[in-house]
Amino acid sequence: MDNIHDLRGERENQLLQTTDTIGRIIGTATRRQCHFEKGIPHLAFLALLYTEEDFIFLQKRSDKKSLWNKFWDASVVSHVLPGETVTSAAKRRGLEELGVEVEFKDLGAFYYFAKYGQSCENEYCHVLVGKTDKVIHPNPVEITQTQQVKIEDLKKNIEAKPDQYTPWLKIALQKFKF
Repeated sequence: MDNIHDLRGERENQLLQTTDTIGRIIGTATRRQCHFEKGIPHLAFLALLYTEEDFIFLQKRSDKKSLWNKFWDASVVSHVLPGETVTSAAKRRGLEELGVEVEFKDLGAFYYFAKYGQSCENEYCHVLVGKTDKVIHPNPVEITQTQQVKIEDLKKNIEAKPDQYTPWLKIALQKFKF
């Protein structure tokens, strides 16, 4: 698979788009600057990918991830790089993470801050949805496990075991109707 994303070092010097807490683009900073200690607000997204039967693909984050490794997460999650739109970033990462090309619809966004050891997420996060009938091919560098679940079951699972899910997924499910 040509789209395997190498996480060794997670490209700490990769430039991300920085924002204020209402999503206005301010400039750029490195991934490390955006995530270390209090971080810098930056542009990100999460995308829920539905099957034709209205199941959602969930991914369990790789143990190689520096933040929230081994947590259950949305189908596709990443940052919007300089020069990208939110939807083009989601399309890029859909290929890299799941091996499928999908058109995503942007539902809106929210700001959040979440601490993880000496690091954090400090993001203006867009929420997107898409649908596919294609077979997914999870990237083993990014993802250790996948599951398909109905939205109502996902909400029950999060209520029962909240410590197994990423903070941004939990916030998105509270703020948006799916």
